[in-house]
Amino acid sequence: MKKTSLGFLAVALFLLLWTVASLRVDNRLLLPAPTDVLSALGRLLSTPQTYRILLSSFLRLLTAVAVGTGVGVFIGLLAGVLPNVDAFFKPLVTSLRTVPVASVIVVILILYGSRTSLYIITFLMLFPILYEATRQGVLNIDPSLKEAYRLETQRWWFGAIKFYLPLTLPFIKTGLLQSLGLGFKVLVMAEFVAQSPVSIGQALYISRISLAYDDVFAWTLIIIALVLMLETLVQKLKNI
Repeated sequence: MKKTSLGFLAVALFLLLWTVASLRVDNRLLLPAPTDVLSALGRLLSTPQTYRILLSSFLRLLTAVAVGTGVGVFIGLLAGVLPNVDAFFKPLVTSLRTVPVASVIVVILILYGSRTSLYIITFLMLFPILYEATRQGVLNIDPSLKEAYRLETQRWWFGAIKFYLPLTLPFIKTGLLQSLGLGFKVLVMAEFVAQSPVSIGQALYISRISLAYDDVFAWTLIIIALVLMLETLVQKLKNI
């Protein structure tokens, strides 16, 4: 059986289980049926405010990803070439990988407020992934190629641009693919906690407190679709 057929079968089975569970609960406030969620999704997609919310959150994500990629790749290149740099940043990267996201969100919100914190939180979650991907890319370069490069030039900045960066691009693209989905989820969670205006997180919060759980499910479907679209785009860029 083809993978596509198996995927459709899995989705159909999930919808069937969802429908059965909804019928057993028999309470739209607790568990809306798939038809209720689709109706809410259609209503949201026909509202201009929805697209303003999506654009606002998407721009926040792009900003955080751009900064996280730039800083992560730069320091990752340094760490791959200079062991002392790796030793310096290793405790920070390890801490960011292990500290719960909720703790990071609360601490940064207290320190920086609701607006700036969204970018900082997302950046802190993306930086370790892109840093480590770049560092591993440098470490996996053939030692003979590194030796040949050292014989040709001693200018590190030139080597970073012309030698290390091109050879680590596959690793960087993989790190970017991994970080986009995580970044979006972290951003929405931060928006939810901070109740940021004109954001997906705020829309989810309002839907929850107003007991519009069909809207909560509909926004969740929109988030899943956006993450899949972003990952598909990066996957295509990765294959270039």
